[in-house]
Amino acid sequence: MLTLIPSIKGQITIPPTIREKYGISKETPVIISDNNDGTIMIKIMKMVDHDDIAYREDENGVGLSFKKGINPQILLDAIKDIDG
Repeated sequence: MLTLIPSIKGQITIPPTIREKYGISKETPVIISDNNDGTIMIKIMKMVDHDDIAYREDENGVGLSFKKGINPQILLDAIKDIDG
């Protein structure tokens, strides 16, 4: 457990050990959730490498497939949740 003090702008710094452990960089999106009990949760969004995505276009239409087995519908649903 860490104790952090927000800056005057309300910012906190994620310590380097945690950033390294979870691969967080300045371009890593995170979700902050208010648990309504005095705690917040920070969830790290994992990015998909473009090499892991295959685009297809055939008589059935267009689509994406993910070489590592990601279900595209789950991805779309997650995007809709984030975008509201």
